[in-house]
Amino acid sequence: MRILIYEPMPDIRRADVILAIARKESELGNSILLLVEEEVQLLSRNHINHPHSVNCTNIIKAKIATSGFNFAAIPRNKTLEKKFIENPRETLKHIKHYRTAYFKRALESYKPEKIIIWNGLPHYQQNFIDLARNMNPNQKFSFLEAGWFPQAGTYYEDPLGVNAQSEISFTKPRDISLEERQNVIQWKLSYREKYKSNDISDNGYVFIPLQLETDTNITKFSPFPTMNDFLKWVEPRVDPNINIIARQHPLDRRSLHNFLPRNSRVKLDNETPLHQLISKSNCILGINSTVLLETLIYEKPVYAVGDGVFSGSDAIIKLGLEEMIPTHHKFSIGKQEELLYTLLCKQEDLDLSTTTVYNNLLSAVKNCRLLGYPLSSVILANLKIWAKNKLNNHPE
Repeated sequence: MRILIYEPMPDIRRADVILAIARKESELGNSILLLVEEEVQLLSRNHINHPHSVNCTNIIKAKIATSGFNFAAIPRNKTLEKKFIENPRETLKHIKHYRTAYFKRALESYKPEKIIIWNGLPHYQQNFIDLARNMNPNQKFSFLEAGWFPQAGTYYEDPLGVNAQSEISFTKPRDISLEERQNVIQWKLSYREKYKSNDISDNGYVFIPLQLETDTNITKFSPFPTMNDFLKWVEPRVDPNINIIARQHPLDRRSLHNFLPRNSRVKLDNETPLHQLISKSNCILGINSTVLLETLIYEKPVYAVGDGVFSGSDAIIKLGLEEMIPTHHKFSIGKQEELLYTLLCKQEDLDLSTTTVYNNLLSAVKNCRLLGYPLSSVILANLKIWAKNKLNNHPE
């Protein structure tokens, strides 16, 4: 089978992920083409809330070009990059035409039988997806996203999309057998033991995991555009005698005070270990964070105001915007275990083993005619990545 793996923005972590997927598919006998982009223009991302360009050229040279897989890289356009900073939204239209020309050539020449995309929800991936569907209405897709238990080193695959756009989110989990339920119960014990949090109790507070406002889970599947809006909604809907503890997303680098309405009774706690905050809570309330799924492992009542992979299940209680957070909870541990079983069956491990700089350089020298870049620039890119990892104390 001819498989095209499209990744517009291969940073160090994502490059390792798509190469792991490529290795897995190659071992199954499939032909692989990696389609990447040297540069992507974004209006915002994670904690960066202004238009900016992400240059992936060194990563592509160091990791993708030396991987041994066939690849196509859309070149940087420095003229459009400069215009983007001056007039972001207008320039995105020209950038779209520039990228589409390369997408079309890659699709016409390779004729993929399946396209694999990580996530697929951001706007900069939509151009490619729409074009591929227009060129081949029967095009088969697989959308990948990080798994849940844990997120690192795992993934799930879905034919429709990820998160609230996935097939999982529209499907009610099936009844599971006694043996399957016992397996889930044992797995929950082992998972909690790993985090040293099998001592479950109720310390009487509502725990609220906050999320990144630029994440597609918020921009597409949340009734609240900001965490401040969410917390303003929460406070009057929690009994005044019940404490509220919120936790900032670890990638959100803004000042903690930006989250809180004036005179808020919400306490922010970024110091207590996450699993301890879950295990000692009365209940958990969130939008659609993965933390809500982890909470099921602790057999706590879970409420959500957004949509996610859990939307087709009764394991997590969907709360209307006019409702109060209950003080007495009615929830089913059995339904929670059915959803957990479904997710565990969907989740797969990802072999993120990476090659050393030495092996990358050796591969580059042996296959210099296949690199698509001058050998000297590939060697320099590897040295830059190595130096950056050393500076950030990352393993090679």
